[in-house]
Amino acid sequence: MARRSAGRGDQIGASVRNLPSGTSADARYIESSWTTIRFANSRIHQPHFERSTSLSFRFAEGKRLATATTTDVTPDGVAAVVRTARGLARVAPEEPKFAGFPSDSAPRPRPVPFSRSTARLSPEEATRVAERILSAAEARAPGARIAGVLNVGIETRRVVNSRGLDRSTTTSAAQASVLVDRPDREPPVSGWSEGAHWDVARLHAETLGREAAERVAHAAPVAVKPGAYRVVLRDSAASFLIEYLSLLGFGGNGEVEGWSCLRRLRGKRIAPEGIHLVDDARSSATLPAAIDYEGVATRSTPLVDHGVARASVTDVITGARLGRPLTGHALPPESPSGDWGPIPAHLLLAPGDASEEELIRSTRRGLLVTRFHYVRIVDPGRAIITGMTRDGTYRIENGEVVEPVRNLRFTESILTALRGVELVGKERRTHNSDERAGFLSTCPALLTKSFRFTSATLF
Repeated sequence: MARRSAGRGDQIGASVRNLPSGTSADARYIESSWTTIRFANSRIHQPHFERSTSLSFRFAEGKRLATATTTDVTPDGVAAVVRTARGLARVAPEEPKFAGFPSDSAPRPRPVPFSRSTARLSPEEATRVAERILSAAEARAPGARIAGVLNVGIETRRVVNSRGLDRSTTTSAAQASVLVDRPDREPPVSGWSEGAHWDVARLHAETLGREAAERVAHAAPVAVKPGAYRVVLRDSAASFLIEYLSLLGFGGNGEVEGWSCLRRLRGKRIAPEGIHLVDDARSSATLPAAIDYEGVATRSTPLVDHGVARASVTDVITGARLGRPLTGHALPPESPSGDWGPIPAHLLLAPGDASEEELIRSTRRGLLVTRFHYVRIVDPGRAIITGMTRDGTYRIENGEVVEPVRNLRFTESILTALRGVELVGKERRTHNSDERAGFLSTCPALLTKSFRFTSATLF
């Protein structure tokens, strides 16, 4: 892939280096190849192979910046997107503190783990991985309905700018999620599992299928009253907490604009010492990337340092506004997530030393939650989110799981939930919120002493 894109990269590099005086630019060339295998009703029904290229060109005329994008990377397409970005920059508002793009003298990126076998996996081989998920689930839950998706592929990112920076990174990725349900039960019951890895051989396909099947309730769920409960959050549910904390507490725009939930808590304790959250896109525990979307080398960045909140992350714009160095967390300027600014997207929550069984045994009365669904933000400044439990919620009594319960809606502050963490699980898994090489969280299960459920459902 790198060889095939070299000529295009040279042309794009020339477009950002040969600029009139008083102007500057950077460009992102992204080439990806993905195999997606979807299955439903216990059979594979939608194999799909996709190869795509895109170019994002950001032009700066003085302190006026504008971005244009295209999927046409022919010479004419590149010339057109450059003209469009230049035209937009002439009418863009000024960015008074913009100090220019990073130079190539900035710290060099380090090599990151990459799986050639994953990159070369054929659609037929990917189908066999999906079949292993299905077979494992069917063996544990015969007669159940099984659905899910497997994504396997690579993304190559090259960033070039007018200050001589020219860097690239390639990420290999395998991600799967599986749902096993019994629609014939009243109410219907279901189980869920998911995971991601940069090496498809370490995705553990059979484990995902088996887990989802084992989490399907064997009895009809009972209703429980809304209220505050001690809760064991499996890793899928815990991942929502740290992902939304990343958005609401560590995004650069939240710090600049004053709505960050941690704006008055930097340097203060917000969680027990056992909560240690870093963002590290170089780690083998995530889907690694050597650079961000501005070409800045990624590095390990503490976010919650053994319970203490640290600074938000930056990109070229927010770093200038805040007077801070770049941290390697830039998103594409045209990203749909642009309102957040730079955000930590390779989250790693340190494991503890408790098994899931020990988390449950430590709970005299409470709930076990497999995952959350349809999570939305209620109050960003207080980190309050709302959502539903789904695909395996159980009541715990005297340290034992005693029965499934009907789903509940929660409305809770992430900060309250984190302050109440009593135990941290020892097994971690990587979760990918966009099914490809996007927003990632690697986390264990958590036991928190108080989590507020505000209403109940009939299923």
